[in-house]
Amino acid sequence: MAGMSQSIRHPDVKLGLLLVAATLLLDMGASETLRAVYVSDLLRLRAMQFGFLGIAAGLGGLFVVLAAIWVDRRPPSGMMAAGAGILSVGIVMVTLAGSFGPAVVGLFLVGAGGSAFASLIFYAIVVKGHARFRGTLIGALGLVFGANPGAAAIRNWDFDFPIGWFALVLALIGGMVLCIFLPRWFRGNYQPGPTLRETIAVPGVKARFASAAAVYLVAATIIGAGSTHLGWVMAAAVGADYYAWYQAMALAGGIGALVWGMAADFFPVRWLLIALTALSLPAAAWVWLSDDPVGGALLLSLVRGGLISLPWVLTADLLPKPHFAKLAVAIAMLGMLGSSSGSLYPGGAMVAWGAGSLIWIALIESIVLAAAVVAWQPTEGGTGSRIRWWNKPPRCQDQRLQ
Repeated sequence: MAGMSQSIRHPDVKLGLLLVAATLLLDMGASETLRAVYVSDLLRLRAMQFGFLGIAAGLGGLFVVLAAIWVDRRPPSGMMAAGAGILSVGIVMVTLAGSFGPAVVGLFLVGAGGSAFASLIFYAIVVKGHARFRGTLIGALGLVFGANPGAAAIRNWDFDFPIGWFALVLALIGGMVLCIFLPRWFRGNYQPGPTLRETIAVPGVKARFASAAAVYLVAATIIGAGSTHLGWVMAAAVGADYYAWYQAMALAGGIGALVWGMAADFFPVRWLLIALTALSLPAAAWVWLSDDPVGGALLLSLVRGGLISLPWVLTADLLPKPHFAKLAVAIAMLGMLGSSSGSLYPGGAMVAWGAGSLIWIALIESIVLAAAVVAWQPTEGGTGSRIRWWNKPPRCQDQRLQ
């Protein structure tokens, strides 16, 4: 009993519980989708106006670049407190909006404030917090972000309920929790060090960045394609219950992110990515061959949930900590391109190959992912020597990057 109590008091455990709890609270309060649907229902907006709300929230979300720069330079608690304040102002404006203009400004502020709580910022906090069980913490956050409870609330939400004030309370509680407890349990080191330009000039850093970017881009493309293709499979199989099963698929992916993230604390990430590609094929075959593909779709989502967490664990291993967030935001924006393209090519595959396209898509994606994992082998310390793919990726070996 004493050992369990001691484990709970471990700084890494407390940091993990804090981040997961804050993410759950803030996901509902900072959900731009939920805010946009609420405003559209309240003001009876046209489709084009609804689109402008999404654009406003997206433009506000670009402030994640400034949040990444902040996290690399100083502790994150002050920035997150400011983000909670901006988010709260945005929620109030959206809730009280009587016309389209204030709603657009409010959604912009929701996006800007929410950028302080983006998934990338939470992952950066884990990486910079010297977490012993980093893979588990990244996987736990991947579970919350992958399951997306804020978006899941849209289906059954009664908009006559004061949703804006409820979200405001959740956002304020989440921001206060981070503001109070994060400075106590976050152990990031912000000692002066080399600049970003000096860091990139260190031999081997560019190769590690390219390796992380390649794997993340392929993973984001596969996730985007899988979400689109499996969505069609679910719609055809379950009909009217499509949305509930789609959310079940998202939850399965989140659980997979946690399981694979936990495994990354004990096994090399490259092993796990190769195992994931191998397991994807029988799961895709089940979806293709079974008369009831729902189980196969859930299994494939569970397996590929590792693509939510494992690329971030690999990125954490490969990128230098002092500039992790800035480099990671560049990789994440590249991943957005992959995710968008991944939503397009399943349509062409369906036209060319029909219902059997899933297995061929899964095969091609597995080959590409395996090639990205094996071929992109960073050089070590500028010597040009190749690192065997079955070894754990090197932590930054130049002491200036630690």
